[in-house]
Amino acid sequence: MKKLILATALAAAPAVYAQNTTLYECIYQYDVNGKTDKGDLSLTYNCILQIGEETSKFLDYSAFRLDSVTSIKGISDDIIKEYEARDQKTSPYFDRRLFNSSADNKLTMISTMVPFTYKYEENTPLMEWNLSNETRTVCGYECKKAEGEYGGRKWTAWYTEDIPVTFGPWKLTGLPGLVMLATDSENIHRFIAVSFRDGSGQILPDNIPNMIKTDHKGFEEKKAEYDKNPLNAINPSDIESLSVSKEGGNYITINGTLLRNLEKGSIPLECSEVKKDINKNDNRSDFGSQIKVVGAGSQRK
Repeated sequence: MKKLILATALAAAPAVYAQNTTLYECIYQYDVNGKTDKGDLSLTYNCILQIGEETSKFLDYSAFRLDSVTSIKGISDDIIKEYEARDQKTSPYFDRRLFNSSADNKLTMISTMVPFTYKYEENTPLMEWNLSNETRTVCGYECKKAEGEYGGRKWTAWYTEDIPVTFGPWKLTGLPGLVMLATDSENIHRFIAVSFRDGSGQILPDNIPNMIKTDHKGFEEKKAEYDKNPLNAINPSDIESLSVSKEGGNYITINGTLLRNLEKGSIPLECSEVKKDINKNDNRSDFGSQIKVVGAGSQRK
């Protein structure tokens, strides 16, 4: 009965309504456990998947709340600042946003690597799934098993046909039902649905000025370098001026954008073939030492 009701609702949604309105929302707990060159890593993220008829958006739950508040007409600046403060305090933070369109089979990835925001697109589906009749229950829904490979990792996903959409967390899409649980073969990355509910509001585009368009490979190489050392990843030749300030609570912003530093490094979802040696001593290797953090409006030396 759940499947019949949901399928009817999706089919009945007008085209304009379907393109922008969130019909359903699925909240996921995203766990990362493994080792980096800085030691053992164990992190838990809270993410949300907004589901429309032909589109979805996957992002950090704190970022979703901030987006929702700022989209309200007439909202006070004080409330926006309150949610901005909450967003800054969120740690760990899933710093990517993924837009998936089943209408044109396009996936768009956006991520801020201060002082810029980068964007790339790729075609979906991204992997071929091998389906199984094996079942288990996740978040109260009966799910079936599927296995696939993407980005150098083998994935096992559990999807429910009770929610007949092709979306899922991150890039785990293309199955005949919503992905409720997914793990890679090394048990490093794990997404599990903890709540499924009716949607509210719109699936909003990211109206960020001057986004830098790149390709998949270039993005992953830049991200690997950035996650290792955000300051060293900044190329002085790419910017005209750099303003660094230290806000209340010891938060550092660069050109007005919060710097999120991964103290223990990261383990990427994709095992990208990064040919560039990000440890190499090039002309940016000591760029972090050129940054002087004082008060608001600090400048690069």
